[in-house]
This record gives sequence, structure tokens and C-alpha cells, in this order.
Amino acid sequence: MTSRTITAAVAVVALAACSRTGMGSGVREDINARMQTIQAPVQMCYAVALERDRKLRGMMVLSFRAAPGTGQFDQITVTRDEVGDEQVKKCVVDEVAKLKLTAPQKTAVTVSYPIDFAPKN
Repeated sequence: MTSRTITAAVAVVALAACSRTGMGSGVREDINARMQTIQAPVQMCYAVALERDRKLRGMMVLSFRAAPGTGQFDQITVTRDEVGDEQVKKCVVDEVAKLKLTAPQKTAVTVSYPIDFAPKN
């Protein structure tokens, strides 16, 4: 049995928040920094999925809330799923659910966050 190395690229696209949300640049940077911390486990989930289906790719857009007071990421839903793999979707949601802002806000912060999945090469 030979071992193949699958290289996967998961591009965590920078959060583009609109000024109407009341989300300051510090909160956006904190959210982006938290999302970067899960890039490796999400990339691993995608690499495993590529072993099953080499054609998997596409954008996944998450919607979630940073809870008031704690900053815990909750109410996580996938609003766009071009990848179409339930295991990747579950993995991403589970990883995001582990996160929280380093500087929690007094009010809830609602986020729409895109992640682009594509094999390297």
C-alpha cells in the first residue's frame, strides 16, 4: 500500500464588515485572528475529504455570532456551501464553535465569514 500526500489549501478570506454593523477594526482583526487559529484543523478535514473525492472545492460561507460578554462564537450556520461535503461542513462548524473573542464586546457581534477550499497545485 502506498502513501499519498494530499496538499490542501484553505484560504480564510479576510472578513469584510460593512460600517453599518458597528463592528470596529479591532473586532474584525480579533475575529480574523481567531479564525486563523483553526486553519490547520480545517485544512486537515478538507485533506481527508479530498482523499474521498478529489473534485471537492468551493466557497463555504459561515454565519455566526460572537456572544455578548463572553465573545464565544455561537449560532453557527453555513449559509453557502459549494463544497457539499457534510464531514467538512461539520468539521468547520465544530472548529468555529471552539472559538471566542480575546476582547469580548458588550453587545453581540454577527459575522458572515467566507472560507475558500481548493486543492493545491
